[in-house]
Amino acid sequence: MKYFRKIFLLAAACSLLTACGDDFFDTENAGVASKDEIDEIGSSSPDALIKVVEPLMLGLNNYTYQYNTQLSSSTVHNDFGLMSIYHLGDVMNDDLAFEVAGSGWFTFDYQLDYWGEQYVRPFFYWNFFYSIINKANDIISKISTDVQDADLKAYRGEALVYRAFAHAYLAQMYQQTYVGNEEAPGVPIVLTPEEAADAYAGRAPLSKVYAQVEKDFKAGMELLAGWKRPNKTMIDEQVAAGLYSRVCLVTNNWDDAITYARKARAGYSVYTPQELLADNAFNNIGAKEWMWGADITSETSTAFASFFSFMCSYDAGYGGDVGQYRKIDARLYDSMNPTDVRKKLFKHTSTGVQYTPQEAAFPEYTNIKFKKVPNWEADYVYMRVSEMILTEAEALAHKGDYTGAAQVLKELMSQRDPSWKANSVTADDVYQQRRLELWGEGFSLFDHLRLKKGIDRNYEGSNHLKSAQYTIDAGSWYFLYQLPLKELDNNDAIDASEQNPAPTESKFK
Repeated sequence: MKYFRKIFLLAAACSLLTACGDDFFDTENAGVASKDEIDEIGSSSPDALIKVVEPLMLGLNNYTYQYNTQLSSSTVHNDFGLMSIYHLGDVMNDDLAFEVAGSGWFTFDYQLDYWGEQYVRPFFYWNFFYSIINKANDIISKISTDVQDADLKAYRGEALVYRAFAHAYLAQMYQQTYVGNEEAPGVPIVLTPEEAADAYAGRAPLSKVYAQVEKDFKAGMELLAGWKRPNKTMIDEQVAAGLYSRVCLVTNNWDDAITYARKARAGYSVYTPQELLADNAFNNIGAKEWMWGADITSETSTAFASFFSFMCSYDAGYGGDVGQYRKIDARLYDSMNPTDVRKKLFKHTSTGVQYTPQEAAFPEYTNIKFKKVPNWEADYVYMRVSEMILTEAEALAHKGDYTGAAQVLKELMSQRDPSWKANSVTADDVYQQRRLELWGEGFSLFDHLRLKKGIDRNYEGSNHLKSAQYTIDAGSWYFLYQLPLKELDNNDAIDASEQNPAPTESKFK
């Protein structure tokens, strides 16, 4: 992790800086501008700097759904950006069951055998989020802290939010959860050269990592305040508030979790039962519940190497015609009331639904939540409003306001289950609804980690693969990664003795 005190501009950047004379860059350093020179451009000709920064910002957004983010020389159909992260977390849990072991993509994740330093998965996860951090730092360095242009402020704010988001997700997978482990070694904190005093090349204590995360989120939200984003692929103040509320659940900062989840969902409304079951509910960024996502087009579709290849049961992908169906855990499904509309997001004879011939051939419990869009152009959902309701309700319950939690949760449950009439709910009650509402959207592992829950796939009537019917206690290192060998080999600030332990206990009980 090296820092550069010069910012390298695109070769075309000089021609874009129309407010500068031809001699703005000297001939000996053509294509290179100092930080002071960049700041001068931002104040004297913000439009010129926007032409430099905007492509970088769009590139950062696009990276979240890029194929082969690890730049492998081999085929990597399980590397399609952020949704790969979300999916691997879901398959490492007990809420999602495999129909068959499959061709290897995500199989080792499902078997919880991908934690070791020598494997590609710890490197993929590490590389993905540190690449986001590096891209964000590049943008942050190009925009002065006192910039006045609204778009440049927003781009700096968005980059700060991305940096916070990435550090937070790294901290969750390379160390036990924050509460009770505040001073345990976490991950390096990578900042811009101007912030070098706060950077940490070695394994920063979790307390320092999360302090930087909070600082970046709040600074980012301040810069994003009042900015109207052009579309939902961009992070605005409300999305930033929603992402920060996720972190607050990890750190048990219940007051901020409530405040920022409430702020995030202002102006949004949940799906009605009919909207929840509509074909476009989970594949179209224009749907009303979506707050942030990726707009997949013919130019950006990655076909078989995509989230929908694994999660859409209707298409030609791995989770469809190939037969590697993704199913809801039987016990979780059976926990729903017969009147819960979410039961119809999964194929089951008890629903009374008249299935198509294709659906009728699906195994019981197969998800039919993620519908097909022709030409693999289904969009990716990163955040929707139901999550924010669940976050607010859970935080209220953790604070002991069980009645208030029920009132908030009712906003969601009134559109999911007409028989739900609770006047008081615990945090576990809310968590159960999170499992059902957000199934397949990337929350299950991270919720398990922060709530210190184990997994249990071994029960009477389990629909998990027999070879993976594990019972693993909370706090097991099977759920986390060792630091990748490439990092140990290239980072002198981390000694091999600082590696995370290898799990030794049996996965079967």
